[in-house]
Amino acid sequence: MRLLQYLGRRAALVMALGVFIGLALPDLAAVAKPLLSPTVLIMLTVAMTRTDASSLGRTSRRAGTHLVALLWLLIVTPCLMYATLVFLDVPPELATPMLIWSGSPPLVTVPVIALIIGLNSAAALLLMVVSTFVFPFILPGLLFWLIGIEVDLSAGALTVKLALMIAGCALVATIVRRKLGTEVLREKAAIFDGIAVVLMLVFAVSVMDGVRDWLVTDPATVMLYVGAAFAGSLGLQLIGGLVFFWTDRQNQLSVALSSGNRNMALFMAAAGSALGPEAFLFFAVAQFPIYILPVMLKPIYQKLSAQTV
Repeated sequence: MRLLQYLGRRAALVMALGVFIGLALPDLAAVAKPLLSPTVLIMLTVAMTRTDASSLGRTSRRAGTHLVALLWLLIVTPCLMYATLVFLDVPPELATPMLIWSGSPPLVTVPVIALIIGLNSAAALLLMVVSTFVFPFILPGLLFWLIGIEVDLSAGALTVKLALMIAGCALVATIVRRKLGTEVLREKAAIFDGIAVVLMLVFAVSVMDGVRDWLVTDPATVMLYVGAAFAGSLGLQLIGGLVFFWTDRQNQLSVALSSGNRNMALFMAAAGSALGPEAFLFFAVAQFPIYILPVMLKPIYQKLSAQTV
């Protein structure tokens, strides 16, 4: 328990070590790869358990704000990304996965990251859940319109699968919340954050499988892709925060955080061999900003969160 508390209190710093562990220990990354899916489910359950139900209820009543946020996340940002990629004449091998990334829903772990950097996770959780349901109906058509890629995500089947996944996590989280009570959850917050950090470390290590080989054989390409991933994440977080200046501070920061932390995994799984190996390389290195930026941006997010609009 003390170890979990320690990890929870230093969550942002410990997270940053995860991707480097995966790179340094490639055999461990290969062993951890089968744990990807269950790890995501448990992380979502932990985030839902830690999210205050009353806060989520208040957040869900801001329907207009969240509709605009969904349009921003799933339509506006990929169009902005496309314009930027064309302007910079980015090679298709890199441009395609960046465009896919920018039109994907926020990470399942965004509510966890929100908690770690000191934000209210309710808005991040709501945006993640709704956009994850909606994106299969939007992204394939948008990609076909912008760059001519045709991928069938089987939107209906994927939506049912996602609904069962999210509903199952919500049920478990509800049971845990009722068993422990709000006061205990508040007192044990550091332990739950520690559990979330351990899970994110497992995920980071597992997703690094194969990146070490790329780094050895073509380090210049890997560094280019890492730089692009950082630029994309930082740029969309900054722009997202500026665009949503008109809403309350927690929603503004949640949109900013969600804008720069996207979940490509669902699309990558559906697209399969339709995408080249470069797309899978970008998917892997996109984890670097996810795990490293929170420790760098936490003081900024906390300072902004403490201010009122």
